[in-house]
Amino acid sequence: MKSIRLSLMVYFLALLAVALLAASLLVHRIADQTLQAKQEAMSQLIEKRYHERCEKETARLDADLLSQAQLLARLVQVQFDRYRPDLVQPCFRLGVLTSSLSPNGHVLAPTWLAEGERGSRWAPPSSVYLEFRHHLPLPAPQIRLEALDLPHDIQSGEYFFQIDSPPGNPYRSNSLGEQKFPLETSLFKPDDVFHWVYDDLVLEPDKPIRRVVLQASGVGQVFRPRHPQPSPAEGREPPRSVQVFRGPTIYVHCAARTDKRDAALAQFRQERDEEIQNVKAQTNRSLHELRLWLLGISLTVFAATAAGTYGLVRLGLSPLRRLSYAVSQVSSKDFRLPLDDRPLPLELRPIVRRLATTLDQLKRAFAREKQAAADISHELRTPLAALLTTTELALRKPRSPEHYRELLGDVHASAQQMNQIVERLLTLARLDAGVDRLRIQSVDVAALAQQCADVVRPLAEARGLTLTVKNGSAAVNGAGGDGAGLVHTDPDKLREIVSNLLHNAIQYNRPGGAIDLRVARRDGTLEVEVQDTGIGIAAEARERIFERFYRADPSRGGDDLHAGLGLAIVKEYIDLMDGSIAVESTEGQGSTFRVRLPVG
Repeated sequence: MKSIRLSLMVYFLALLAVALLAASLLVHRIADQTLQAKQEAMSQLIEKRYHERCEKETARLDADLLSQAQLLARLVQVQFDRYRPDLVQPCFRLGVLTSSLSPNGHVLAPTWLAEGERGSRWAPPSSVYLEFRHHLPLPAPQIRLEALDLPHDIQSGEYFFQIDSPPGNPYRSNSLGEQKFPLETSLFKPDDVFHWVYDDLVLEPDKPIRRVVLQASGVGQVFRPRHPQPSPAEGREPPRSVQVFRGPTIYVHCAARTDKRDAALAQFRQERDEEIQNVKAQTNRSLHELRLWLLGISLTVFAATAAGTYGLVRLGLSPLRRLSYAVSQVSSKDFRLPLDDRPLPLELRPIVRRLATTLDQLKRAFAREKQAAADISHELRTPLAALLTTTELALRKPRSPEHYRELLGDVHASAQQMNQIVERLLTLARLDAGVDRLRIQSVDVAALAQQCADVVRPLAEARGLTLTVKNGSAAVNGAGGDGAGLVHTDPDKLREIVSNLLHNAIQYNRPGGAIDLRVARRDGTLEVEVQDTGIGIAAEARERIFERFYRADPSRGGDDLHAGLGLAIVKEYIDLMDGSIAVESTEGQGSTFRVRLPVG
């Protein structure tokens, strides 16, 4: 995007939207799981309560049926005597009569009367009565169901009942009509005194009923002794602790229609379904409300954040606006970056420092360009002036051939100096344009150094200087090395570097001084060292000696064919060859230029 502010806002808001969406989905998922678990628990609770109500309703109907069956059993017991007292009591009356006729009748008669009375239905029998009853051969008592006289409301009520006492015919209620309940005696054990079972039947189509079958075995009286008997652990056979007069077994069927129960169960089922549906609806409603809340909160947070982001981004980019305004104030006449005293953010400080450095470099570049234009004009003006003066002098009057030859020689020298300056300017222009390329060849460095020395030797001897070329192991600082030999590099640029360094050593040397040229190859690096005994270089000038048209001693520039461009070309060539150059100099004692170039 073209706007940083808009880009920051879009990126931040997009990230916020993704974060809000992820958080909302996470919250919705957790809430959904929680509500589903709650719904499941509530459904189980409702289902459990439904089953409990159904069981309670069924148990209530079963309890009513059982209560009616027990009531019928008690009515049967009240109406019929299971122990046949009509046979036992006359025997006791006979005993009373005979005892009254005996001599001791006045003593025995009351005892027989008491025994007979205690042997009745409501008084516990004595041991005499029990023994007599036990040994008296009486027929098994039978229940005459046809003689039952039950209340009319029981017979014609909402209950259906039937009383069975095998092997006789059953007694049925009026409400049962001609229908008969089946009896499954296999469901009961012979020794069960009191037992009942429930089942469901269908008397008529679409008319189900609920039935209880009550077994009442040995309808009679059970007597227990008043005093406890010894336990079998004493080693004696225990006497009978319970005296039971077993009577007939009756089966009481009591049934009722299940319409009310089924209606109640249907009502319970409907209420259960409604409650479950309500729980589901409440869960869905809660999830819907949660989604609305999450949407509202997300939109509110997004809108508030968008408004806050705009202000914060604007505030955060205010240093950029200040920097932009300061940059806009920079001109070709003033390269100063006008920033106020307010501190800049840490992220902008390197940019400001780099920008200030760049502006300073631009300022110096502009200054160098201006100085270069002045230097070029100055350097070209001198040979041009000499050329013009010489030609004017030659044209003033006729001269001899020897005199013309001398004047033409001066003209040639001036033109040669101008050509040297133009060639060096073109070389620097090609380097600045990046069109000058390396041409790697196999070169004998020792031979190349000797050739360069032979070229400048006449100039050195003219000034009384001694030029020495050293090659091999002790050539450079006395360090162990190899002879230069053959290397792979650009011979033209290497020759230009060595020649310029030798010219510079001759130009700034003292009469009678010395120049040492040393070359050596070590660890894939070619080292070239030029040492002179000249005037040296001041510390403040060492950083500028590689600038174009700069001369450490301006007084020596009159006869310099390099016009202050030699060291500038050397530096450019060394940088192009990925090498390095170092200068060591002491004023009044001389200078040493040390070049290191990577070679193959």
